[in-house]
Amino acid sequence: MSTESTPEKVSNAARRVWKSAQMYIGFHKDQSGRGRAEPKFWPPKNGSASINADPSEQEAIVVVKAADPKNTKDVQVKLHPNRIVVRRDADMWWQGVAVDDHSVTVRMADGTLIEVRHDGSVKRRAAEDETHVEADGSIFKWTEHAEAHMTGDGIEMSRRTAERIASITADGVVDRARQR
Repeated sequence: MSTESTPEKVSNAARRVWKSAQMYIGFHKDQSGRGRAEPKFWPPKNGSASINADPSEQEAIVVVKAADPKNTKDVQVKLHPNRIVVRRDADMWWQGVAVDDHSVTVRMADGTLIEVRHDGSVKRRAAEDETHVEADGSIFKWTEHAEAHMTGDGIEMSRRTAERIASITADGVVDRARQR
């Protein structure tokens, strides 16, 4: 008998996270064209909706209910003409994911943004620092105290602080005070 995990065994062993999904159309304006303070949600009878060109007027939304609301928050999937937005009200981990033609962006509960671009590059922006991993593997890091860079092949590295510049290259190592 094989000890490999089959997809069926994995799905049976996994904790159930979601229990149901319902599509709604959110009308942000009334029939006279005046904006509403809160959108009016209407579930289409056939479960199908066209995506309005202007999401500030009307949105197609799928609400996915959590199987265990104590441990997982409900999720809203908003279908816009230029992107898909998945959001939830969570105090930890992720709060939103936006998917468009060129990138996937994740907003974390602490305000950090993580963007994966079409070329494979990744940008992470937090309150205290910013990090870029470029498509060629180069890494750039900026903090309050220093800037750092490493080439994609790992051969060269550099660091700058207010007081010093340090660099490792194929030709050797440099570490000196910054000229002011």
